[in-house]
Amino acid sequence: MTATGEATPGLLSPEHRSLSIAVYTTIALIAFEGTSVAAALPDLAADLGDVGRLPWVITAFLFALGLSTLVAGPLVDALGARRLFIWSATGFAATGFLAGLAPTLDILIGIRLAQGATSGVLFGATLAAVNLGFPAGLTARAFAANSTIWGAMGAAAPAIAAVMLSVASWRWIFFINLPLGAVALVAGRRTMPERQRDAEPLTIDLRGAAFAAVFTLASIAAVDQLGLQSIGLATIAVAAILGYTWHARRSSHPVVALRHIAEQPYRSLAAVPSLMLTAAFTTNIYVTVYVAAGRDVSNGVAAFSVLFFTIGWTIGANTSSLLMDRMSPAAVMSVGLGTGIFGTATVVAGVGLNGPLAIAFSGLLALGIGIGLTTNASLVVLRAVTPAAQIGRASAANQFARSQGFTLGAAAGGAILLFVVDRQIGSVDPIRSLLSGEELDASAFTEAAVSEAVRNGFAVATLTSLVIMLTAIPAMRGLLRHDAPSATS
Repeated sequence: MTATGEATPGLLSPEHRSLSIAVYTTIALIAFEGTSVAAALPDLAADLGDVGRLPWVITAFLFALGLSTLVAGPLVDALGARRLFIWSATGFAATGFLAGLAPTLDILIGIRLAQGATSGVLFGATLAAVNLGFPAGLTARAFAANSTIWGAMGAAAPAIAAVMLSVASWRWIFFINLPLGAVALVAGRRTMPERQRDAEPLTIDLRGAAFAAVFTLASIAAVDQLGLQSIGLATIAVAAILGYTWHARRSSHPVVALRHIAEQPYRSLAAVPSLMLTAAFTTNIYVTVYVAAGRDVSNGVAAFSVLFFTIGWTIGANTSSLLMDRMSPAAVMSVGLGTGIFGTATVVAGVGLNGPLAIAFSGLLALGIGIGLTTNASLVVLRAVTPAAQIGRASAANQFARSQGFTLGAAAGGAILLFVVDRQIGSVDPIRSLLSGEELDASAFTEAAVSEAVRNGFAVATLTSLVIMLTAIPAMRGLLRHDAPSATS
């Protein structure tokens, strides 16, 4: 209700309808791209081969997305969300279409880098639009609606992908981005918020961005090829963090202000969701490969296995907005973390014991609910504690931390799975043969041996995700301690 007792205009009221459509279309575009590609990995591997580099189809996209989201924060504040939205929506649709034309895996990975870069700017502009374009009373509902659209499209994407894979090639999963991008442009070119009057001037912190790039690349490489070299790469990643801290303390306009990532409540708002997302993506991204190659299910049917996590995320996000009428956002985040831990443990039990797939799928559903509860509530806290003129930078810093969760989780899941398979049977190439339906060389490998190796690799990945999820508990406790004084005042 407004101060005069009138009902607050809703998200689809005439005052907000155009902006809502623009935001929702953009979220649907990005959600489709993420979920459909994961569902198509078995067919993509069977067509282009080189299973050892298959994780980079997703990892390259997520790396570029995270880095460009970080850089987009100051750009959104200085130039306005509308201008960035128009540029990035055009680029995202175009690079998606080009990905469908890629003749080799290496070219596809390169295009996915470009697509991820435009996607990060697009996502940063859209997040700023939610924070700046809607009144404070609608922010929680707007984020919940975003998650609903994300979940609805995420749920539909595997079905669309499965239909496409049954009548056409995986390339059409990328081609479809062109019409979706056109819809986003038409809806948002005049409705996105302009530059804020008291926004900081445009600055491009190339040195800070370079430190962030080194950190991200070193982190990905450390987990992409597990071995002794991972120690050296992890050391480089830590050095990049220390170097950026030194730089940010001496820069007047760093790409990420230290207060937006290191001070409470920002520290926990970044750490808890990013650790949970790392755990979730370590498991969920490669569940299609596990189901297809490890449990002898057709690729088309396996594509639907990513549905459960996505549906859970949608349920959690909408439940989060309802719970925040009765609980503090920090308390809702705590419930989400507990639900995520329970869901991950259920997946570990189902996969480790080689039980019915329904057990693992129910765990993925609970894991998604936990992610939805936590991420939606954390965005509400972020909006509440951040001045409007700094929302682009603060949101970008928070999203960069989350993107590290996406990226490292995707890289770790694939690396662990392939590492175990290689150690157990001596090669990862039989996975491609198994996914494409080709006959295995019986003198070297048996189908049962390859399937067992995939199951064992995925079991180790799920156990790793549970350990990562548990490491979010101290950060959650820190946020609850920070929230306690305001809750009692």
